[in-house]
Amino acid sequence: MFKKVDVITMGLDKVSNSPVIFLRIENTNIGIPIWIGACEATYLALSINEQKTPRPLTHDLFLKFLENEGYTVERVEIINMEKDIYYANIVFEKDGDELIYDSRPSDAIIMAVKTRVPIYIKDSIIIENGIDISFIPIGERDDEETDEEREKRKEFKEFIENFDIDMIKKHFFDEGKKEDGD
Repeated sequence: MFKKVDVITMGLDKVSNSPVIFLRIENTNIGIPIWIGACEATYLALSINEQKTPRPLTHDLFLKFLENEGYTVERVEIINMEKDIYYANIVFEKDGDELIYDSRPSDAIIMAVKTRVPIYIKDSIIIENGIDISFIPIGERDDEETDEEREKRKEFKEFIENFDIDMIKKHFFDEGKKEDGD
């Protein structure tokens, strides 16, 4: 079984100086952190912000090719994690037939964002790697934003700018102590 992602956010692990994607599971405070490369983070940020580039990037070129061949991207699935490496599939459709291709999660997520298709994460991955991200201020943006929503976005921006993986480790270490002591 799979669960749907409803929010994608990004941060920077200041310890490793690596970008991190947080995929929040729909209607929960559970998130899956995925460390990605700097180039992929740049492409994802451009995609999330719907920014155009003067020339097509690799993902744009591939999507144009798919479109010309009659394929559509249907969904992205994060399907496995082995030895700290996540695995994903991109599911394409043409004439009622599904084609499933192995992909790096970062590329799959970028494709999903660009084509506005859903991202799903396998339940076992959520159970084994999901973290409580309720302490991360995540505010979705819309055209009629309230003061409270603006404040949440501001808090989230500050969180991202000061992101430190040690904070998450401390949060879980302290939580683990509480659970062990009960």
